Amino acid sequence: MEWDFGLVEYSKILLNNGVTMLAVANIEEAEILREAGIQEKILMLTPTRNRSELKSLIKNHIILTIGNAEELTIAKELAKKYNEEIEVQIKIDTGFGRYGFLYNKYEEIIELFKLNKMVYISGMYTHFSKPIDEKWTKKQFERFLKVIEYVKKAGYNPGMLHACESTAFFKYKYMYLNAVRIGSAFQGRTLIKGTGLKKIGTFKTYIAEIKNVPKGYNISYSNEYKTKRNSKIAIIPVGYMDGLNMKNARDSFSFKDNILSVLIEIKKIFKDNKIKVLINGKLYPVIGRLGMYHCVIDITGTDIKENDEVTLNITPLQTNENIKREYI
Repeated sequence: MEWDFGLVEYSKILLNNGVTMLAVANIEEAEILREAGIQEKILMLTPTRNRSELKSLIKNHIILTIGNAEELTIAKELAKKYNEEIEVQIKIDTGFGRYGFLYNKYEEIIELFKLNKMVYISGMYTHFSKPIDEKWTKKQFERFLKVIEYVKKAGYNPGMLHACESTAFFKYKYMYLNAVRIGSAFQGRTLIKGTGLKKIGTFKTYIAEIKNVPKGYNISYSNEYKTKRNSKIAIIPVGYMDGLNMKNARDSFSFKDNILSVLIEIKKIFKDNKIKVLINGKLYPVIGRLGMYHCVIDITGTDIKENDEVTLNITPLQTNENIKREYI
């Protein structure tokens, strides 16, 4: 997941609120959490064959994801070398086409459970490619269940089972299994409306400078915007590199979705689509093109002062990681 609320602080909040296991996307995240003293179980979602990375993961007691036989062979070799028992989870590719054993390679999957000294298989999981599509997601889920059934019939315990990410979590309660992976939902990114989620983060800045400019005065890059009257403007130290006006990437890329996106963009031409910010309880428009780290606001006719607080609508998923986080 993206850790836009701060990796360590956010993880501690989750753990203090009943979460019993964490999952990370890369080795750096795993190392940071261990260095911060977090001892709970951590699952590394991305398989790796890099021996240096595996050494660090093993020493930090991170649960590895195994997506093919070669990865397991390397893990077993390193477990023996460092005399460390390794905990792993098996990734099953049920139609995503990325990491994992193909769902119909039953015998290959069963081989993983045989004679695995120093390696403990504690779970299995899959990943839905288009969770908004119920028919397809159900097919993926059934493929996963068939793999699990085969493992059990062979006399092995598949361990912890999980399949749902955020969108699937809201759509398919019967697919919860033993765990769910809902990092994106906390970041404000899901394809489901009416989830009942509330915003847990607010982006705030301040007015760095105020000035008065005449009518017809150029504002920002490319000379695309000129004031239509004598104007009072405010500059704030936030731009597109901080996440302002950045949109969440879509998880759905069907022809229909793309057509709808084009139509939405066309409609915007005929609407007031200025970016607005909140100052002292009122909305004010950003004018001119966004800068990398700054933008300009029209505050004509107000008593707004330098250093007044400004609240912006920036999604956590798009917020620059260097922005200071404060936890209340």
